[in-house]
Amino acid sequence: MVSGTIQITGEKLSTSEVKEICRSLKDHTLVLLSLRGCEINYDNFRRLMKAVGKTKSLRQLNLNLGAVADVEFASLLSVALMTNRSIRSLYMHGCPLGEKGVKALMKSLSMHPSIVDLDLGDCLLTDASIKMICNLLPPDRAKHGLHELVLSANPAVTSRGWSRLFCAISASSCLKSLTLDYNPLIGDGGAKLLAVAVAGNRTLKTVDLEGCGLTNEAAQVFIDMLESYPTPLRTLVLAGNKISAKLQEDVANCLQDSSDEDD
Repeated sequence: MVSGTIQITGEKLSTSEVKEICRSLKDHTLVLLSLRGCEINYDNFRRLMKAVGKTKSLRQLNLNLGAVADVEFASLLSVALMTNRSIRSLYMHGCPLGEKGVKALMKSLSMHPSIVDLDLGDCLLTDASIKMICNLLPPDRAKHGLHELVLSANPAVTSRGWSRLFCAISASSCLKSLTLDYNPLIGDGGAKLLAVAVAGNRTLKTVDLEGCGLTNEAAQVFIDMLESYPTPLRTLVLAGNKISAKLQEDVANCLQDSSDEDD
């Protein structure tokens, strides 16, 4: 039975360690590979990505906190994803991808048949990066799209970028969870547009807007939306904003009422 897990944190991986991981990948016995905060040289990363491209068992690949060190590493990952068919969850939180790194990955991400969970938090994204990511949220139900998307802590994205994303979400037929915490430029304006998108979306259940520069004005818009339109939204995180405890309680009550109606 396939049940293998390898989890390594904060180490500089040797060639022998990488070869051992590759052996498990090639034997199709590895389901979860987490190399969080690990340092891997270029040759070993290339070796690792060749094995990732061939494995049939891997479901989750965690490269958080810098394992994808630059655009060249992103390109190697992209090549691996072009042939891999098994990965469902890909985590790159804290990798310095930037616009060029996202561009290197985008074709393989858009063509991958299985990835539904993507974490690009704290990846130095820009408005141009967001425009590319919107291609992973197709409106056509016949097409593959993301179910979970994390874009936390990308402060270089402006209101224009967030507006583009929220327009894509309004038409998305797959997305269930959206994490946007610690993006202060979303602000009330972005939150209002997101509320409109949520009102028309039929799949989104969880939204995290912690520390996104919101005020009571944004909270009231969400309350009005939840009271007026039937949506699948059941979790809305508003902590870390300038929103009164009363309004946060009102939001929670609206969400609870919607959940009770479902029951």
